[in-house]
Amino acid sequence: MNLRIYFLLLTAMLAVSTSPIIARFLNDVPAVSISFWRMAFGALILWVVSMNRKSQPLDNFNRKKTYLAGVFLGIHFALFFASIKLTTIANATFLGTLAPIFTLFIEKYFFKRKHNPQMILGLSVAILGAFIIVANQFEFSSNYTLGNLLAVACSFFMGMVFLISENVRKSVGVISYSRTLFTTAAITLLGISFLTNTSVLGFSFQEFGGLFLLGLIPTIFGHGFMNYAVGYVSPTIVSSAPLGEPIIATVFAYILFNEIIGIDILIGGGCTLIGLLILGRKK
Repeated sequence: MNLRIYFLLLTAMLAVSTSPIIARFLNDVPAVSISFWRMAFGALILWVVSMNRKSQPLDNFNRKKTYLAGVFLGIHFALFFASIKLTTIANATFLGTLAPIFTLFIEKYFFKRKHNPQMILGLSVAILGAFIIVANQFEFSSNYTLGNLLAVACSFFMGMVFLISENVRKSVGVISYSRTLFTTAAITLLGISFLTNTSVLGFSFQEFGGLFLLGLIPTIFGHGFMNYAVGYVSPTIVSSAPLGEPIIATVFAYILFNEIIGIDILIGGGCTLIGLLILGRKK
């Protein structure tokens, strides 16, 4: 990968890691509402940006694929937050970041792409590091089975989003694609909020400020940059970037809230970073 893609993926990893920190200040906002406004503000920002610059429009075929990816992205967020309610946070956090396993499997066995063995090694080391970080709290229990399955399903849908993104981004600019993707995801989450009788209104000015930051930082600079990168590198590489989220989020929590960084974070974080470096170096 060239330095530009390295920089964008590093920035994306830093950006998505702010999501749990910002969300901590939104304790009174339902999870589905957080997801809806995150996507809605992200879409609004891109629509405003595109008003002042010429962007390539989506053709009918790519628009349909983007709609599908947007629905998948909305379902991803809904399943993730539902899994948090039915299993431990550690389970949901780890199982919810397994998208690169699904993308690697589909790329290898459906798209017949050949991957360097060291790329698979890098992915394995990165996932091992992520597991070490949550191992002390990770628990497989029959009471958590449904929540665990929902977290794995949310990883699958995220993987599908990146695979569709790669296909569409071959011929469509990142702004045209991302604004439609986020808009569709927001509409999907709005529908889910109606089905679950969850209000998306009635929040304070400060809460809407936090929701806007979620739409700007982890959405535009996180998912938006990953949408750009997936036009140039494998979806498996791009979907691996969020594996670094627990590490960086922990560092942010230490700086802002004086939370303790344990030895498991240091060892697991080191493994994940080494794995991500191997992935980038070999692709």
